[in-house]
Amino acid sequence: MYVLIYSAVILIATFCGAFVGLGGGVIIKPALDAINIDSIDTVNFISCCAVFAMSISSSLKQITAKTKYDLKYLLLVSCGSLIGGVPGSHAFNTLLEKFGNNSMKSIQGIILGTVLVLAVIYINLKNPPSLNTKNPVCLFLSGLFLGALASFLGVGGGPINVAFLMFLSGLDIKSSTVYSIGIVFFSQLSKLITLFVTSSIPAVKTSVIAVAVISAVSGGIIGATLNKKCSNKPIKTVFTVVVTAVALLNFYNAFIFLK
Repeated sequence: MYVLIYSAVILIATFCGAFVGLGGGVIIKPALDAINIDSIDTVNFISCCAVFAMSISSSLKQITAKTKYDLKYLLLVSCGSLIGGVPGSHAFNTLLEKFGNNSMKSIQGIILGTVLVLAVIYINLKNPPSLNTKNPVCLFLSGLFLGALASFLGVGGGPINVAFLMFLSGLDIKSSTVYSIGIVFFSQLSKLITLFVTSSIPAVKTSVIAVAVISAVSGGIIGATLNKKCSNKPIKTVFTVVVTAVALLNFYNAFIFLK
């Protein structure tokens, strides 16, 4: 039964992820934490697999749809996120060992909830400030930071990526979504490699991972298709509603798991 619940959560999450650049993990992670069936490292791993699969399917959909993007920009932030995923994953494992399962859920909930609130506020400003830079060093360091944060929180980091890229380079929300998916792909790839190399992959049923991947791919394809057809306004509306709800869920998790 819980596999069906996981499947529904992941399908909805990855649809939203591909549609508005959420990454999916920001919904999957707190939702599965709230269900409280598996430990935090298992939830992180399931979320990572699902989001990684979603990023592949939605990226392929964007490519076949011939979506325009700056390859240099994408490579700089993505390479930064690939490297940043390593220290982010290491920081998570270190703090998990020190504080334990429930305390880490609270820590992640507070951090993620706060960052999501800031992202919603920024995106809904009438004239949001921007650095308007495409300096290669800034782009790489931004990817490094976003990759580390996403890996530590156990999410794709989509809404954080979108808001940050809008602030950094003055991109609109639809363009930021495309680059966000690239960052999600490389940050989660880095996390999976780190888990494999350090033999830190948690015990989880193959059927659960299979269902997670299938649901994520389906959600990613549907979301990316609608993203291509929609203008900035509906994307912004869905982004605001979903991220606000997820932020509240994170604060709820932080409260119930706080000891």
